[in-house]
Amino acid sequence: VSTHRGQNRKTAMKQEKIQWLREEIANLELAATHLEFSLDRSRELIDRASWSLEELERLESLTSRFARLADLLVQRVMSLIDDLELTPQGSLLDRIQRAEKRGWMDEAGQLVRIRELRNLIAHEYASDRMPDIYRAVAALTPCQLTAIPRVKAHGEALIRRYTGDGKNQLQ
Repeated sequence: VSTHRGQNRKTAMKQEKIQWLREEIANLELAATHLEFSLDRSRELIDRASWSLEELERLESLTSRFARLADLLVQRVMSLIDDLELTPQGSLLDRIQRAEKRGWMDEAGQLVRIRELRNLIAHEYASDRMPDIYRAVAALTPCQLTAIPRVKAHGEALIRRYTGDGKNQLQ
């Protein structure tokens, strides 16, 4: 009886994780849409030497959305997929290398650069560095956006594997 209860608990936990994966991928897609919107609104501002307060607000929104998408991708979705696939978590670098092996990024090192830039955004207060940060965000945003459909496809395949339902795709 205790083995049966343990199995039921494991099944319930797996179902919770699958539901969480569905929710996190939906969050990932929404965050990607917001980032793409911010990039479109900020593109002509990137190479300027100075900005109005309204323009700075647009650029700050861009960097914030870039960092948010990086966090969702690396810290939440990738970690959850590893957990569902029973892959030892390992270090952040291990997780990034697995993402590259899964083909989520076009070239090695992109996700490391995205993560480093995310950390810089979170901890940079020197205004003289912000123009470089804005340019780096504009350059790396397409890399992040390209990964999202690949991650979603991987997540859908994982959900199908665990639910056995080919109709159970993410919306």
